[in-house]
Amino acid sequence: MAQLFYEFLGRYNEWKLAKQQEKIGMTMVLMLGLSALIIPWLFPMIGMFISIALLTLFYITVKHYLALNEKVSHLYVNVYILHHHFIGKLEVGFCDHQESCQCAEDFRRYVLKNYNISFETGFIS
Repeated sequence: MAQLFYEFLGRYNEWKLAKQQEKIGMTMVLMLGLSALIIPWLFPMIGMFISIALLTLFYITVKHYLALNEKVSHLYVNVYILHHHFIGKLEVGFCDHQESCQCAEDFRRYVLKNYNISFETGFIS
């Protein structure tokens, strides 16, 4: 169970980091795209040369963003599967106690408190 949880945490943290990088990439794509459109109007003499340079950077940034987007989607699927697997294990029970116990509930509260990850629903955020 611990090994599965550490695998989940590793993938979850990797997914969160990739998601942040994707947001930064989207911001860069928008800024470069808008700059490439606006610069020629603001600086008519040299704006076309700057715009071509910005379009080149825009193209490179879009390629990088699409690769990041694919990575985020792939990681989300992995994290979702592990999350769903964990919810199933918690519902069935994972300890060796014969009588009823609070191990699963204690674990859910611990993860929510320390990692801000909920195992109550099928959704992860």
